[in-house]
Amino acid sequence: MPITRSAFQRYRLIDEIISRYPRRYSKQKLFELCQDKCGIRSISSLEKDIQRMREDHDAPIEYDKRANGYYYSNPQFRLLNLMLTPDDMEALEQAREVLAATQGASVADELDNALQRVRQSLDIIREVKTDAPTRRVVYVEEKILGGNRQYVPVLIRAVNQNRQVAFRYLKHEDAVSMSGSIAVRKAKARTIDPGLITPERPKLRILHPILLREVADSWYVIGYDAASGGERTFALDRMSELELLDDPCDVPPAILTNVSELFEHIFGITDSHGPVEDIVLSFSPLFGRYVTTKPIHQTQEVLSDTETECIIRLRLAPNRDLLMHLRSYGEHLTVLQPESLVKEMKTSLEATLAKY
Repeated sequence: MPITRSAFQRYRLIDEIISRYPRRYSKQKLFELCQDKCGIRSISSLEKDIQRMREDHDAPIEYDKRANGYYYSNPQFRLLNLMLTPDDMEALEQAREVLAATQGASVADELDNALQRVRQSLDIIREVKTDAPTRRVVYVEEKILGGNRQYVPVLIRAVNQNRQVAFRYLKHEDAVSMSGSIAVRKAKARTIDPGLITPERPKLRILHPILLREVADSWYVIGYDAASGGERTFALDRMSELELLDDPCDVPPAILTNVSELFEHIFGITDSHGPVEDIVLSFSPLFGRYVTTKPIHQTQEVLSDTETECIIRLRLAPNRDLLMHLRSYGEHLTVLQPESLVKEMKTSLEATLAKY
């Protein structure tokens, strides 16, 4: 059951006192300490808190008659390792927005799904620890998560509060190793230690953030760049020194509408200068089962699913990310339309074949 901030403070204090092994505190002494620090009004209130800790949080609280004091039958138990604090609950409230944005379903459903996955993970951990197998029985895919994920809540706050942000940004073309840079080559020619060369700080950017997007475990922020007069996309893993400014955002309505509508019809993160089109794809029966159970995009619609092929339609603006994804299906996919994407696919595959 949800825990209030005042209850959490009481439980935290009781847990801290009871865990002071080998010292044990009587009910009266425990009540006096809690009364002073967190305002428990009576011994009966203390008894109710102890009972809730036992029932709701499996706290192994026992009473030693000889020592006249409470103790944990499992000395390693710590209540705070198992509980969601009020701060955790506030973080989950913010996470609802992220879940809704990244999963494409209602906030409540996605949060329930996430918590269900946590419970399933804990069940797996208990099984693995309880049985103590001599060999590894659970294999999971190791993921390399995009950097600077701590910036996500800051940027959500900026969007919600309509505030500009400042940060330094290192573009891909600037992220060249210093060992191959012009500055280092000149230093070597002058017999100067390249280690003494200090790279320039990344450029300072000011952005009016509009929305965040997560793609393949990496995060991006899309916003209005007043300097260029248009929308820009920045990868969080190449940002540094992020700062939330007091200046309010001032996004032209046309930019706001364009960004909000565009990314509903974009696969991945790269922009597209073309219009939203009907993209019709033909898959082999085997891969057709994959794409029907795990759609490529939220706009996906199955036009035909037979024993010989599965045809789907997407409503997207073709971009580089979509092309790269479609290539991953290899011979199991045929692009039927639009003709521009068919030609782009053929050119890309022919260039690949020419390398072999």
